[in-house]
Amino acid sequence: MITEVYAASEKSEKTVCNVCRGFARFCKISTCPYYRSIFNESVARKLSSKTITGPSPPTVLVGEKGYPKVVVGPAVSIADVMRPELLDKPREWLNSNLEDLLKLRLSLFFGRSLRPVKAASKPEELIYIVQESAASAKPIEIELTIMGTPSSSPGFGIRSAPYGPSAKIETITLVGNVSVPRRVDNYIHDQDISASNALATLYFTGFDEYYLSRVFSAGVIGRKIERKLVPTEWSITAVDDILSKRLYEKVRHHNIINEYRLHSFSAVENAGHIILTPTPWMYELLEGWLKHANQPPYSDHEHLTPRKTYAEKTGGAYYAVRFSILRHLAARKEQSGAIVFFEIYPRWIPLGVWRFREIVRKALEQPPEKFQTLEEALEMVSKRLTIPLNKYIAQSKIIPFLRKQQKLG
Repeated sequence: MITEVYAASEKSEKTVCNVCRGFARFCKISTCPYYRSIFNESVARKLSSKTITGPSPPTVLVGEKGYPKVVVGPAVSIADVMRPELLDKPREWLNSNLEDLLKLRLSLFFGRSLRPVKAASKPEELIYIVQESAASAKPIEIELTIMGTPSSSPGFGIRSAPYGPSAKIETITLVGNVSVPRRVDNYIHDQDISASNALATLYFTGFDEYYLSRVFSAGVIGRKIERKLVPTEWSITAVDDILSKRLYEKVRHHNIINEYRLHSFSAVENAGHIILTPTPWMYELLEGWLKHANQPPYSDHEHLTPRKTYAEKTGGAYYAVRFSILRHLAARKEQSGAIVFFEIYPRWIPLGVWRFREIVRKALEQPPEKFQTLEEALEMVSKRLTIPLNKYIAQSKIIPFLRKQQKLG
């Protein structure tokens, strides 16, 4: 199955918060500096009630712990938000600083309920409402009745964006109408098309990868008998992988570029540098963490065709970056290789792999610097990296390969 491929564990991303020192189990509303900024009297009143009502961007979360029984439910805002859609709109997050992003995401309350993943194929009321809200193209109002005392520990994941307090839910009610696009509604009721084909068709008709990850995670598309709830983190990488492979099938038929191009962009304590190479498709992600600058960078690669095994070292970041590069090449009707240097600065706090996808997208929107040789491009990259270039090259497979090809030529 598509989803099981992405269950492999990944390296931990740790925060550098001066209070919890990066250990989420020590984090509470009363001590977290980011929580305190949103924890006003209005929020406290909402959390003390057994009924919580608020707008959802919409956001649906599915956990992976305990699979094939997982926690699932909606996330609703417990703060006063002028535009609730921004709570789950990564394409606009690069315009904010790290602190503002955390305040935004930690204002989301996660209402959770334990369900088997196969509940998606024959949904009872709670799962049906979760699926309806997931398919909505516009923010919706949700009312939750909760059980017990809410947990004040934030939800930090490797690939998904964080969320705030959470609690078990007893009931869930949609307030108002859900806006499901007609084309998506058709696939919800089509029991014969595979999830991967539905995702690809919807993407190429204008639905973005974030919306598609949500409906895939909620198990509302695909062959009826195969529909499952997909853990949010798995669904993000699965959609990146599925769409990348469809884009590759277009890109591999395009003409190869005739120069080296360097694109760079930095935001939210991350920097990406992409060298597009005048070669058939090949791709490598080199990921350096300044918190661990004495450790060698992580690296994964593929040559000529998309890899079939999971990118264990760089994980979900690998697929997010690859997706943005192939989308760029497909839009320009070009083919190239790509060597990507990504540096994560010491102040980074995990917000998910969306930042890889969006920083690369933004970098590729900038006019490139052009070079006639790989060495010229590498020399320019070396001036922008904090970790020495030779540490990246020591972990690279593509750079030595291209150097060897140039000598043979």
